[in-house]
Amino acid sequence: MFRKVLVVVGAVALVAATTTAVPASAATKISNGASCKTAGATTKVSGSTYKCAKNPLVKNAKLTWLSSDCLNTASTYVKTRANLPKIKKATDATVAKLDADILKQIAQDEKAATKIPEYRSKIETYTAAVTALKADTANLVKNKKAIDNFNSAIRNLNAAITAYINVGKQSDRTKKARAQAITQYENSKADLETSLSMANLICSKGF
Repeated sequence: MFRKVLVVVGAVALVAATTTAVPASAATKISNGASCKTAGATTKVSGSTYKCAKNPLVKNAKLTWLSSDCLNTASTYVKTRANLPKIKKATDATVAKLDADILKQIAQDEKAATKIPEYRSKIETYTAAVTALKADTANLVKNKKAIDNFNSAIRNLNAAITAYINVGKQSDRTKKARAQAITQYENSKADLETSLSMANLICSKGF
């Protein structure tokens, strides 16, 4: 009988020793995706802060522990995603305006292709006339008004040519601006995808 009591007492002691030997950390390891119950609760693990919250990247998410890095990265992604339609709308409006400007500039370019040669021909004619009038030294005073008129016409024609050339340059700048607007939007979409990939990585379960 005494021996049986010793066996039972030894068994109980062994169970007790086994139970008390289980470390507290063996309960629920706190990491991304580990379940929690109190929204907003925070704790630190190995220097990293975790918060009990719903993962912004998961639809109908439940409360889990999420690192502050995960929450910050996910928040950035969510904000960027929400802003993308606004960027798209602004880009479409910009492109539409630039397209209208390009059409006007194309019309001016076509006009310039005809006018510039015409104006240059007139300049040659007027320049020759000025040269001839100046060569008539005996009548310089008499011809002064005509010379001034020709020179004025030459200046105006040169100014018109410069204006047409500038329209051509502006057309090139407008086309570049259109391409840049589209590129910026495409970059925003690429940044969104990168942001999502980064958030998924940092928020991965167990991280």
